[in-house]
Amino acid sequence: MGIQWPKWALAVLFLADGTGFGLWAAHVPVFKQNLHLTNGALSTVLLSLVGGAIVTMPVMGHLISHFGSRKIVRVVSLAYVVMLACLAQANSHTMLVISAGLFGGAKGAFDVSVNAQAVALENHYHRSSQSLLQGCWSLGGLFGAGVTSLLLKHGQTLRFNLSAGSLVLVMAVLAVLPFLITEKPGHREEEKKKGFMLPDAPLLRLAMIAFFGLFAEGAIGDWAAVYLRSNMKASLSLAAAGYASYAIAMACGRFAGDWFVRRFSHGAILTGSGALIAFGFGCTLISPSIPIAVFGLVLTGMGIANVFPVMVTLIGRSTKMATAPAISALSTIGYFGFLAGPPLIGWLAVMLGLERALGMVVLAGVVVAAGPILLAMNNRETQVEAGV
Repeated sequence: MGIQWPKWALAVLFLADGTGFGLWAAHVPVFKQNLHLTNGALSTVLLSLVGGAIVTMPVMGHLISHFGSRKIVRVVSLAYVVMLACLAQANSHTMLVISAGLFGGAKGAFDVSVNAQAVALENHYHRSSQSLLQGCWSLGGLFGAGVTSLLLKHGQTLRFNLSAGSLVLVMAVLAVLPFLITEKPGHREEEKKKGFMLPDAPLLRLAMIAFFGLFAEGAIGDWAAVYLRSNMKASLSLAAAGYASYAIAMACGRFAGDWFVRRFSHGAILTGSGALIAFGFGCTLISPSIPIAVFGLVLTGMGIANVFPVMVTLIGRSTKMATAPAISALSTIGYFGFLAGPPLIGWLAVMLGLERALGMVVLAGVVVAAGPILLAMNNRETQVEAGV
């Protein structure tokens, strides 16, 4: 089997992952309206989703080490898309909290296992594909949100939208599952021999870069449109267009990422990414002009695009941990940054104002730009251990 079938099968899974999350996110205001939820009640729903993901992510690595990513992906991918239909049936706050927790748990498991399968693909064919796959996730998110907007505009109900979306995604996932690759012979045995290990220093350095990259992504995802609307007095449609420009730029950056990985060092990519984040969002914050502010968001999206994909690619080269638990640890720490960003910005905004609070995104870009220093430390440790 050539690389094309496994690669595009994974692309469909990443697309399904993003589409499912886009469908959910776009329906959150509808849930709030239909169930008459207060902001506090909605917060418990979102916290339940986050909690579900945080619970499953750390344990997935050990399950993948024992059973292989192919088997795990087959189970959790279907669980994830089926949970969309379960969300559609929630008719009370309590049921929505429970359903959101299960959906979040399935998503966390799916994210870790599908990234482990992507690393197995790269190791098997010695060819970078992480950025393309993460680009498919971004494209799926845009697609899910866009389809939701059209369906709601034409009067379709939440229950119909999520149930139909679940059915379509189930069929898409079932169609590509047979084409996933199996890890090389002996790979799982090697993973098992490594056993349980706490994250080592090289992994924690990679996780720190991932944390700040995803911190910036989460913060901008929740606050960029709000900033354009409240601080720059943009119209609702223009604020939404500004965020859409950022999201499209990030997706395009990810689709181009593998081309950059083949031509530049990982350190150079991190420096460029961090510089784009810091400079781009700095322009957004200091610009008196909405078009320039949106242009800054476009640069920021391009900068954020390849931070996490590069970290996942480097996992197998930079830590003694088994690959699957290492991906699990990286995903958990990075995902925490993604989730911690928005509330931290909100808390700082109360004390300092939104513009100053969003300066944290610029600082996150500076940390990412300094990533090569951490990569050099990992390389030195590897050389010392090898006796070089």
